[in-house]
Amino acid sequence: MAVRIAAVQALRGKTLVGDNVLDSEIGALQVDADGNLRTDEDTPFLAIYTDAATTRDIDIDIRSFSVNGVTEILFETGITAAMTETDAATDETKLIGLGIPATDRSFELFLDLVDRQIGDVLNDPANEWAGIFRNLVQRFVKIDRARTSGAADGTRLAGHQTKVSALLVNDPVAGEAIRSTGAIGKFFAKAAELTEPEIVTQLAAMRAQIEGSGVAWATPVRRRGLTQEEGAAMLVDDFTDDP
Repeated sequence: MAVRIAAVQALRGKTLVGDNVLDSEIGALQVDADGNLRTDEDTPFLAIYTDAATTRDIDIDIRSFSVNGVTEILFETGITAAMTETDAATDETKLIGLGIPATDRSFELFLDLVDRQIGDVLNDPANEWAGIFRNLVQRFVKIDRARTSGAADGTRLAGHQTKVSALLVNDPVAGEAIRSTGAIGKFFAKAAELTEPEIVTQLAAMRAQIEGSGVAWATPVRRRGLTQEEGAAMLVDDFTDDP
């Protein structure tokens, strides 16, 4: 959740799609019953969502659910032939954002540029949200790029997808204090600036799931997925409420 929010905030207003950066709009690009590619968006868009994840080949603690492992972060960009504007001076139909004739070549140029902009923005040292995104990612394991195109209702549609397989930092365990110097702590500190009601609600739910009345000994036990008996045998603590 944090890596999606950080990516959306970092990219919003920083690429050719403007503010139309969507969080988890998985249906932004979709295939209808007839096999045609379609979208309900009215302007060029960038949709960000997370897909499959695996801890295979990752050194994880026994029975721990806090390890995210390698997670697929998808960036999907789409544009249709209807997403154009008319030049008032020449009455010529031009592509939104670029001001060039709306041809198939222009659509591909638009999508290629947005692909490039995604990388430039997320590696921008002056973009605070991009820094938060990078804090949440330990390293990229693989990057896959694909394109698709089609037509529905006589409207041409082209889309690009960049799939980043990224090794994410581990989740905080339930009841663990959120360290201000950690990746999640920095995320919540920056996210406190956001005022959109939906995101504020999301952030509150995320905090509530992490914070709690946890006792000191529970954190290393939860972190490793131990039973109390295993923790005692490993001398984690004596299981009193006194740290």
